[in-house]
Amino acid sequence: MKKIITLLCVLISVTGFAQETCSRIIDKAVPVDTSKFKVTYALKYKFHPDIKDYYEDVRIVQIGRRWVKDYSDIINHFDSLATEQIRRGADSYSNVSGNPWPLEIIRPIRGEKAGLKYRLSTSVFLIYSDSVPSLKWGFSDEHTEPVMGYDCRKATVEFAGRQYTAWYAPEIPLPFGPYKFGGLPGLILKLEDAEQQYVWEAVGFERDNAPIMEYSYQDGNDKRCSAAEVEKTLVRYFKSPVGFMISEMGGDSNRIHIVGKDGKRMNNADAAKISVPYKPLEIK
Repeated sequence: MKKIITLLCVLISVTGFAQETCSRIIDKAVPVDTSKFKVTYALKYKFHPDIKDYYEDVRIVQIGRRWVKDYSDIINHFDSLATEQIRRGADSYSNVSGNPWPLEIIRPIRGEKAGLKYRLSTSVFLIYSDSVPSLKWGFSDEHTEPVMGYDCRKATVEFAGRQYTAWYAPEIPLPFGPYKFGGLPGLILKLEDAEQQYVWEAVGFERDNAPIMEYSYQDGNDKRCSAAEVEKTLVRYFKSPVGFMISEMGGDSNRIHIVGKDGKRMNNADAAKISVPYKPLEIK
């Protein structure tokens, strides 16, 4: 059943030209810190700026004493649901709904390396570490409309080949934000790149005392690699999601049945020619 569910994710990703995400069964949950603050962001993103429609996610940023964790609340919900279903003896489980951003990042309050996990639709986790940038923000006296009722100030920065604009709240003196962003004299409540391929906007902020968890999963289908290897893998994946899946299954295309938008079965060779436009978050 697990293989059938994984296959279904790939079918959806081809017909919908998106990267669908599969649920994972949690094996161990280890608390690494306790959250002092919780920020909820609505994320709109696209795999390429030329794509018309956005995908959406609900991101949680937990801020503890030692760690900041940024993850998809949608993926976390379905992982927990699937784990509970299997615990109760079900022979199948719920898969992730929608197209949440399949990246998780945990970075130290003080330190230069973050731990990241990228979840491919084949249920593979790409696990790697990457540097936490020291950002050189440019400040503006310009005020914006309040975000969540907080008066925000504007700042801009160039990071990894993109120009970003952030709106931060001096009223909340926390130098953090989504992904790797931070270093401002206030919590980042809105952030977007110049092409608006990624747009984060805070929809919730509260004090918190929940544990910051590190999860491991039953199937152990994880690959530890470098950041450069991850990017090469993603380029290969989006060039041909079906071809990537066939390769991951040892080249046995007979184990994959592709259904097109018209509901009819596609020839695997034709399906392997379908690509998804892709521009990485970090261009350089």
